Amino acid sequence: MQKDPFVTLGVNETVTQNELYEAYKAARGQWEPKRFEPGETGAEACEKLDEIEEAYRAANEILQSRYYVTTVSDKLEEADRLIKGRRYDEAQSVLDGITEKNAEWHFLQSIIHYSKRRIPEAVDNLKTAVQMEPGNAKYTAALKQMEGKMHINANAGGSGDGYARSGVYNYRDDGSSGRSYSDDENYRRGGRGVTPCDCCTSLICADCCCECMGGDLITCC
Repeated sequence: MQKDPFVTLGVNETVTQNELYEAYKAARGQWEPKRFEPGETGAEACEKLDEIEEAYRAANEILQSRYYVTTVSDKLEEADRLIKGRRYDEAQSVLDGITEKNAEWHFLQSIIHYSKRRIPEAVDNLKTAVQMEPGNAKYTAALKQMEGKMHINANAGGSGDGYARSGVYNYRDDGSSGRSYSDDENYRRGGRGVTPCDCCTSLICADCCCECMGGDLITCC
């Protein structure tokens, strides 16, 4: 049976990476001077040093895997926080630094695509999130609402991407409340007036958001 690497290095499993490295150096220092001695003493020292090297590699991999999982979760939370603050470019940088692209990663990526008016990419990421976690109501509801409204808009003679123009994307955080992310620079900066078309588009978008939340602003669609 393989010996526990933490036991070999004389530390417990809650050790930090710095503490592990210090224990590794101390263990090596104990046998380093003896490895060039003749006979069994030198042979035993070499064997112990090999054992210490193997234990350090194994223990370090365990610690790194634990840290990685925590880091992925923390990074996803950070990306979500930045999105809620409409800091989409910063959120994208955080997502780009995550190699493990789970369902939540794709969901957050879809929001960023939507804010940039890249609707096909947003839909693709939502589909991926649903495929990875088909039982997640948040992902499923967001995908159905986006596809449904795009279909209605296309049938009405639109291009199918009219919902991107408002820059608003809603989803449920906990099943009871919604969160709105807006990236419409013109409205936020007051750069132009409101036309009748703007009012119509805004009402359709608001209806989409309301239905995501369980309501219905425009009963006819």
